[in-house]
Amino acid sequence: MSDWRKMSPQELEAHFNPRAAVPDFERHFNGWIERSQDAKANLPGEYDLRYGPGPLQTYDLHRPASAKPGAPLVVLVHGGYWRGLDKNTMIFAVTPFLEHGAVVVNLNYDLCPKVTLDAIVRQVQDALVHIAAKAPDWGADAAKLHVIGHSAGAHLAAMMAAAPWPQDLPAQPRIASLGLISGVYDLGPVLQISVNQDIRLDAAMAERNSVMDFPPRSVGRVLVSYGTAEPAGWQAQSEDFHQACRRAGTSSELLPVDGANHFDILYPLADATQPLGAALLRQCGLA
Repeated sequence: MSDWRKMSPQELEAHFNPRAAVPDFERHFNGWIERSQDAKANLPGEYDLRYGPGPLQTYDLHRPASAKPGAPLVVLVHGGYWRGLDKNTMIFAVTPFLEHGAVVVNLNYDLCPKVTLDAIVRQVQDALVHIAAKAPDWGADAAKLHVIGHSAGAHLAAMMAAAPWPQDLPAQPRIASLGLISGVYDLGPVLQISVNQDIRLDAAMAERNSVMDFPPRSVGRVLVSYGTAEPAGWQAQSEDFHQACRRAGTSSELLPVDGANHFDILYPLADATQPLGAALLRQCGLA
């Protein structure tokens, strides 16, 4: 894979804008919503609980009917390039974790351009503190905290274990594992493509949020996954981040999903019979 810095504007758009790479992306959005609506009808849950004052600082809480004390706590973080989508597209991904005994939190956050990426990272940090404090009340063990994110959500999940922790917050919750699915970790290319009209990164913000440069050390395990049908530049983000984690001394597994693109990779994530879904369940201590 050639250096993205040497790509033309057209090449950058093709490699680093998933919607440009998958012209029928809206079909996948509709599929997520349909599956999530079906799942919601059958899942126990408390919806739109609050962890902060922002319009979208909410989460859904799902507890298994026969929860055992000290259950693993799984947090799902949606994608959308920090500018779109919400937790309602991820409800169907709750099912396998809930069925295998985890307490599951499906997280929302405010979006660019109404807030900055810096603000979104802080919101997710606030959410983790809130979730860790609530865990005993939910029958979960905050020491078994597993954060799984897709796309921009994978970036946010990685930042929870790697970014400097705000001094005005309680102690940083220790993350037992990260599941990072089709993520973006070096934000340099984002400065050069059309999505930045909404995200509004500048060079300094991109640098302090490029988790590729400071991969997580204080995390038990990392699973990095991507689809082999994604553009080579996007695949390289995952491959390079996996190597950065290993150089930092963090246990990291790289799992390509054969034939998956940026959007349909969510289906094997939510399927315990698929290699990706099964690997995430094992990492969370659920299989």
